[in-house]
Amino acid sequence: MSQSIEKSGLTLRAVLIAVFLSLFLLMSTSYIALKMGAAPWPIIFSVIVSGAIIKLLNRGKHVNIHEVNVAQAGGSIGGLIAAGMAFTLPGILYLNISKGMNLEMPEPWLLSILIATAGVLGILLSVPLKYTFIDEENLPFPAGTAGAELLKLGDTGGRRMYILVIIGSLVAIFTLARDIYFPSGFVLFSLASLGISMVLIPLPIALGAGYILGPRPGLSWLAGAVIGWYLIIPLLHLGGGDAAHSGVYMKNLGMGMVLGAGVSFFILYILPRIKKIFMPFFKTNRRLKYAVPLTLFAGMVSLYLNALPLPAILLTLIGVWAMVAVAARMTGETNIDPLEQLGIFVTIMIAAVYTAFSLPLPVHMLFVIVVFVSVACAVAGDAGHDYKSAALIGTKFSDIVKVDIITVIVTGLAAPFVFELIRQAFANTLFTEAMPAPQAQLVAGSIIGFEHPEIFVLGFAVAFLGEMINHFLTGRLKNMLMWMPFGIGLFLGPGLALPLAIGAIVNIWIQRKKPELYHSGILLAAGIMGAEGIAGFSAGAFTVSGLNLYNSSLMLAVLFLLVGVASTVLLIRKRNLT
Repeated sequence: MSQSIEKSGLTLRAVLIAVFLSLFLLMSTSYIALKMGAAPWPIIFSVIVSGAIIKLLNRGKHVNIHEVNVAQAGGSIGGLIAAGMAFTLPGILYLNISKGMNLEMPEPWLLSILIATAGVLGILLSVPLKYTFIDEENLPFPAGTAGAELLKLGDTGGRRMYILVIIGSLVAIFTLARDIYFPSGFVLFSLASLGISMVLIPLPIALGAGYILGPRPGLSWLAGAVIGWYLIIPLLHLGGGDAAHSGVYMKNLGMGMVLGAGVSFFILYILPRIKKIFMPFFKTNRRLKYAVPLTLFAGMVSLYLNALPLPAILLTLIGVWAMVAVAARMTGETNIDPLEQLGIFVTIMIAAVYTAFSLPLPVHMLFVIVVFVSVACAVAGDAGHDYKSAALIGTKFSDIVKVDIITVIVTGLAAPFVFELIRQAFANTLFTEAMPAPQAQLVAGSIIGFEHPEIFVLGFAVAFLGEMINHFLTGRLKNMLMWMPFGIGLFLGPGLALPLAIGAIVNIWIQRKKPELYHSGILLAAGIMGAEGIAGFSAGAFTVSGLNLYNSSLMLAVLFLLVGVASTVLLIRKRNLT
C-alpha cells in the first residue's frame, strides 16, 4: 500500500512540537505506568494536541496535515519510552525493598545512553519491517489507522481541544486534592474474619484506561479481582489457610497468569508466522547499509558501559533483533505490544545460557538487558503506527523516521532523570496499593523467582491453557475471558478494578447508543489519563525540589484552574464567532 507521491511535513516547528509533546508523555506516562500498570497508545491524544498547537500558531491559515503527522508521530514516542523504562527498571527498587537486596541502580547518564540507543535501534530495525508489514501485507496497525483517519478529516484541535483542556484541568485539580485528603481512597466495608475489604480508589486514570481497553479486557480485569479477593481469599480463610499470606498468594497467582497468557499468545502467534516475521530483515535496504551497523555498535558500547560482559552483549543484540520483529508484527495485527514480556524472554534465555556454562551474570546486569530489549520493542511498536498513518495520508516516510529518531534521543536521554524524580517523590508509596508498579514486580519475580513458586506455576499453567483454548474458540466465545487482564486483576485487587470496569461499561454504552462519539471518548479518556499523570508527576517534582506536598499541590491547582478558565473563555468566544 505504498504511496506513489509522498509529501514532506518535516519542519523545525513540527520537530519542536514533537519534542515538547514527547517529553510531556514521558512524564505523564511514567507516572501512569507505575500507578496502574498500563500505558495505552498515545496516538489519538498526540494527533489532537499537535494539530491544535499548529492551528493556533497558524492563526486561521491552512494547516498542512503532513506537518501535523510528523509532529504527532514524534510526539507519541515519549509514552513508549516511558513504558519500556517504567515497566522494568523499578524492579531493582522492588527487590531492594521487598527482598533486602542491595542491587545498584545504573548511573543515570549511563542509563540515558542505554535507553536512547535502544530506542534508535528499535526505529532503525523497524524500517525494513515497514516495507513488508505495511507496504506489502497492509497490516492494520489500528491506532495508527485511527490517527490517520482523524488527520484526513482535519479533526484536530478546535473545540475538541478546548473541551479536552477544560476537563483535563478539572481532573488535575481533583487529582491534587485526592492525593492530599484521601490518597488511599475509601473503605466501603470490611470483614476481617474472611479477609475481605472493599476499597474505592477514585482514580480518573483507571476510568480512562477502562474506556480505552474496552469491555472484555476491563471486565476480565474486574472478574480476576472479584474471584481472587472476594472468593478465593475467603475460602482460604474458612479453610484455615495462612491469612497473612493470602494476599501474596493472589499476587503470585496473578503474576503467573500474566506471564502464562503472554507466553501462550507468543507461541500461538509466532510459530505460524516465523517466515513472515523475520524475512524482511533479509531484504537489502541501501538506506540502512551503514545506519544499522553503526547503531548496533553504539548499542554494544552502551551495554559495555553498563558493565555487561561481551557474550551477554552479543546475545542481547541478537535478542533485540528478534524481538523487535515480533513486537512490530504483533502490534500491527493485534494492537498489543507485550514489550516487558519480550524483554523478560530474552533476559531469561541469556541467564539460562550463562547458567549452563557456569558463568557469573549479576542480577543488576539482567535488569540492564531487560530495559534495553523492552525499550527497543516499545519504540518499534510505536514506529509501526507512525509508519502506517504516514502511508495512509501520504507523508514522506523518511520524515517520520527522522522525527522519531530525534524524539527518541531527547526522551531517552531525559528518561532516567524523570524516573529519579518519581523515585524520590513517591518513595513512600511505590509498590503499595497507591502505586503498585505491577509490571516491574513481574520482571523482578521472573528474574530471581517468586515467593510461592508453586502458586506462580499454577497461575502460569491455567492461563497458558486458557489462552490456548481462546485461540481455537470462535464467535462470541473467543476471548470472552481474557487471561492477561484477569491475572492483573488478581494481582492488583479490586481497588483499581472497580473504576476501570466502570470505564469499560461506559465504552459499552457509547458503542451501543452513541457510536459516533466513540473516538471522542478515546480522546477524552486519553486526556483524563494525561491530566492525572502530569498533575501527579508535577506535584512530586515540586516536593523533591523542597516544597511540601500541600503548597506544591495548591500552587499547581491554581495554575490548572487558570488554564481551565482561560480555555472556557476561548471556547465561548469561538462559539459566539460561529
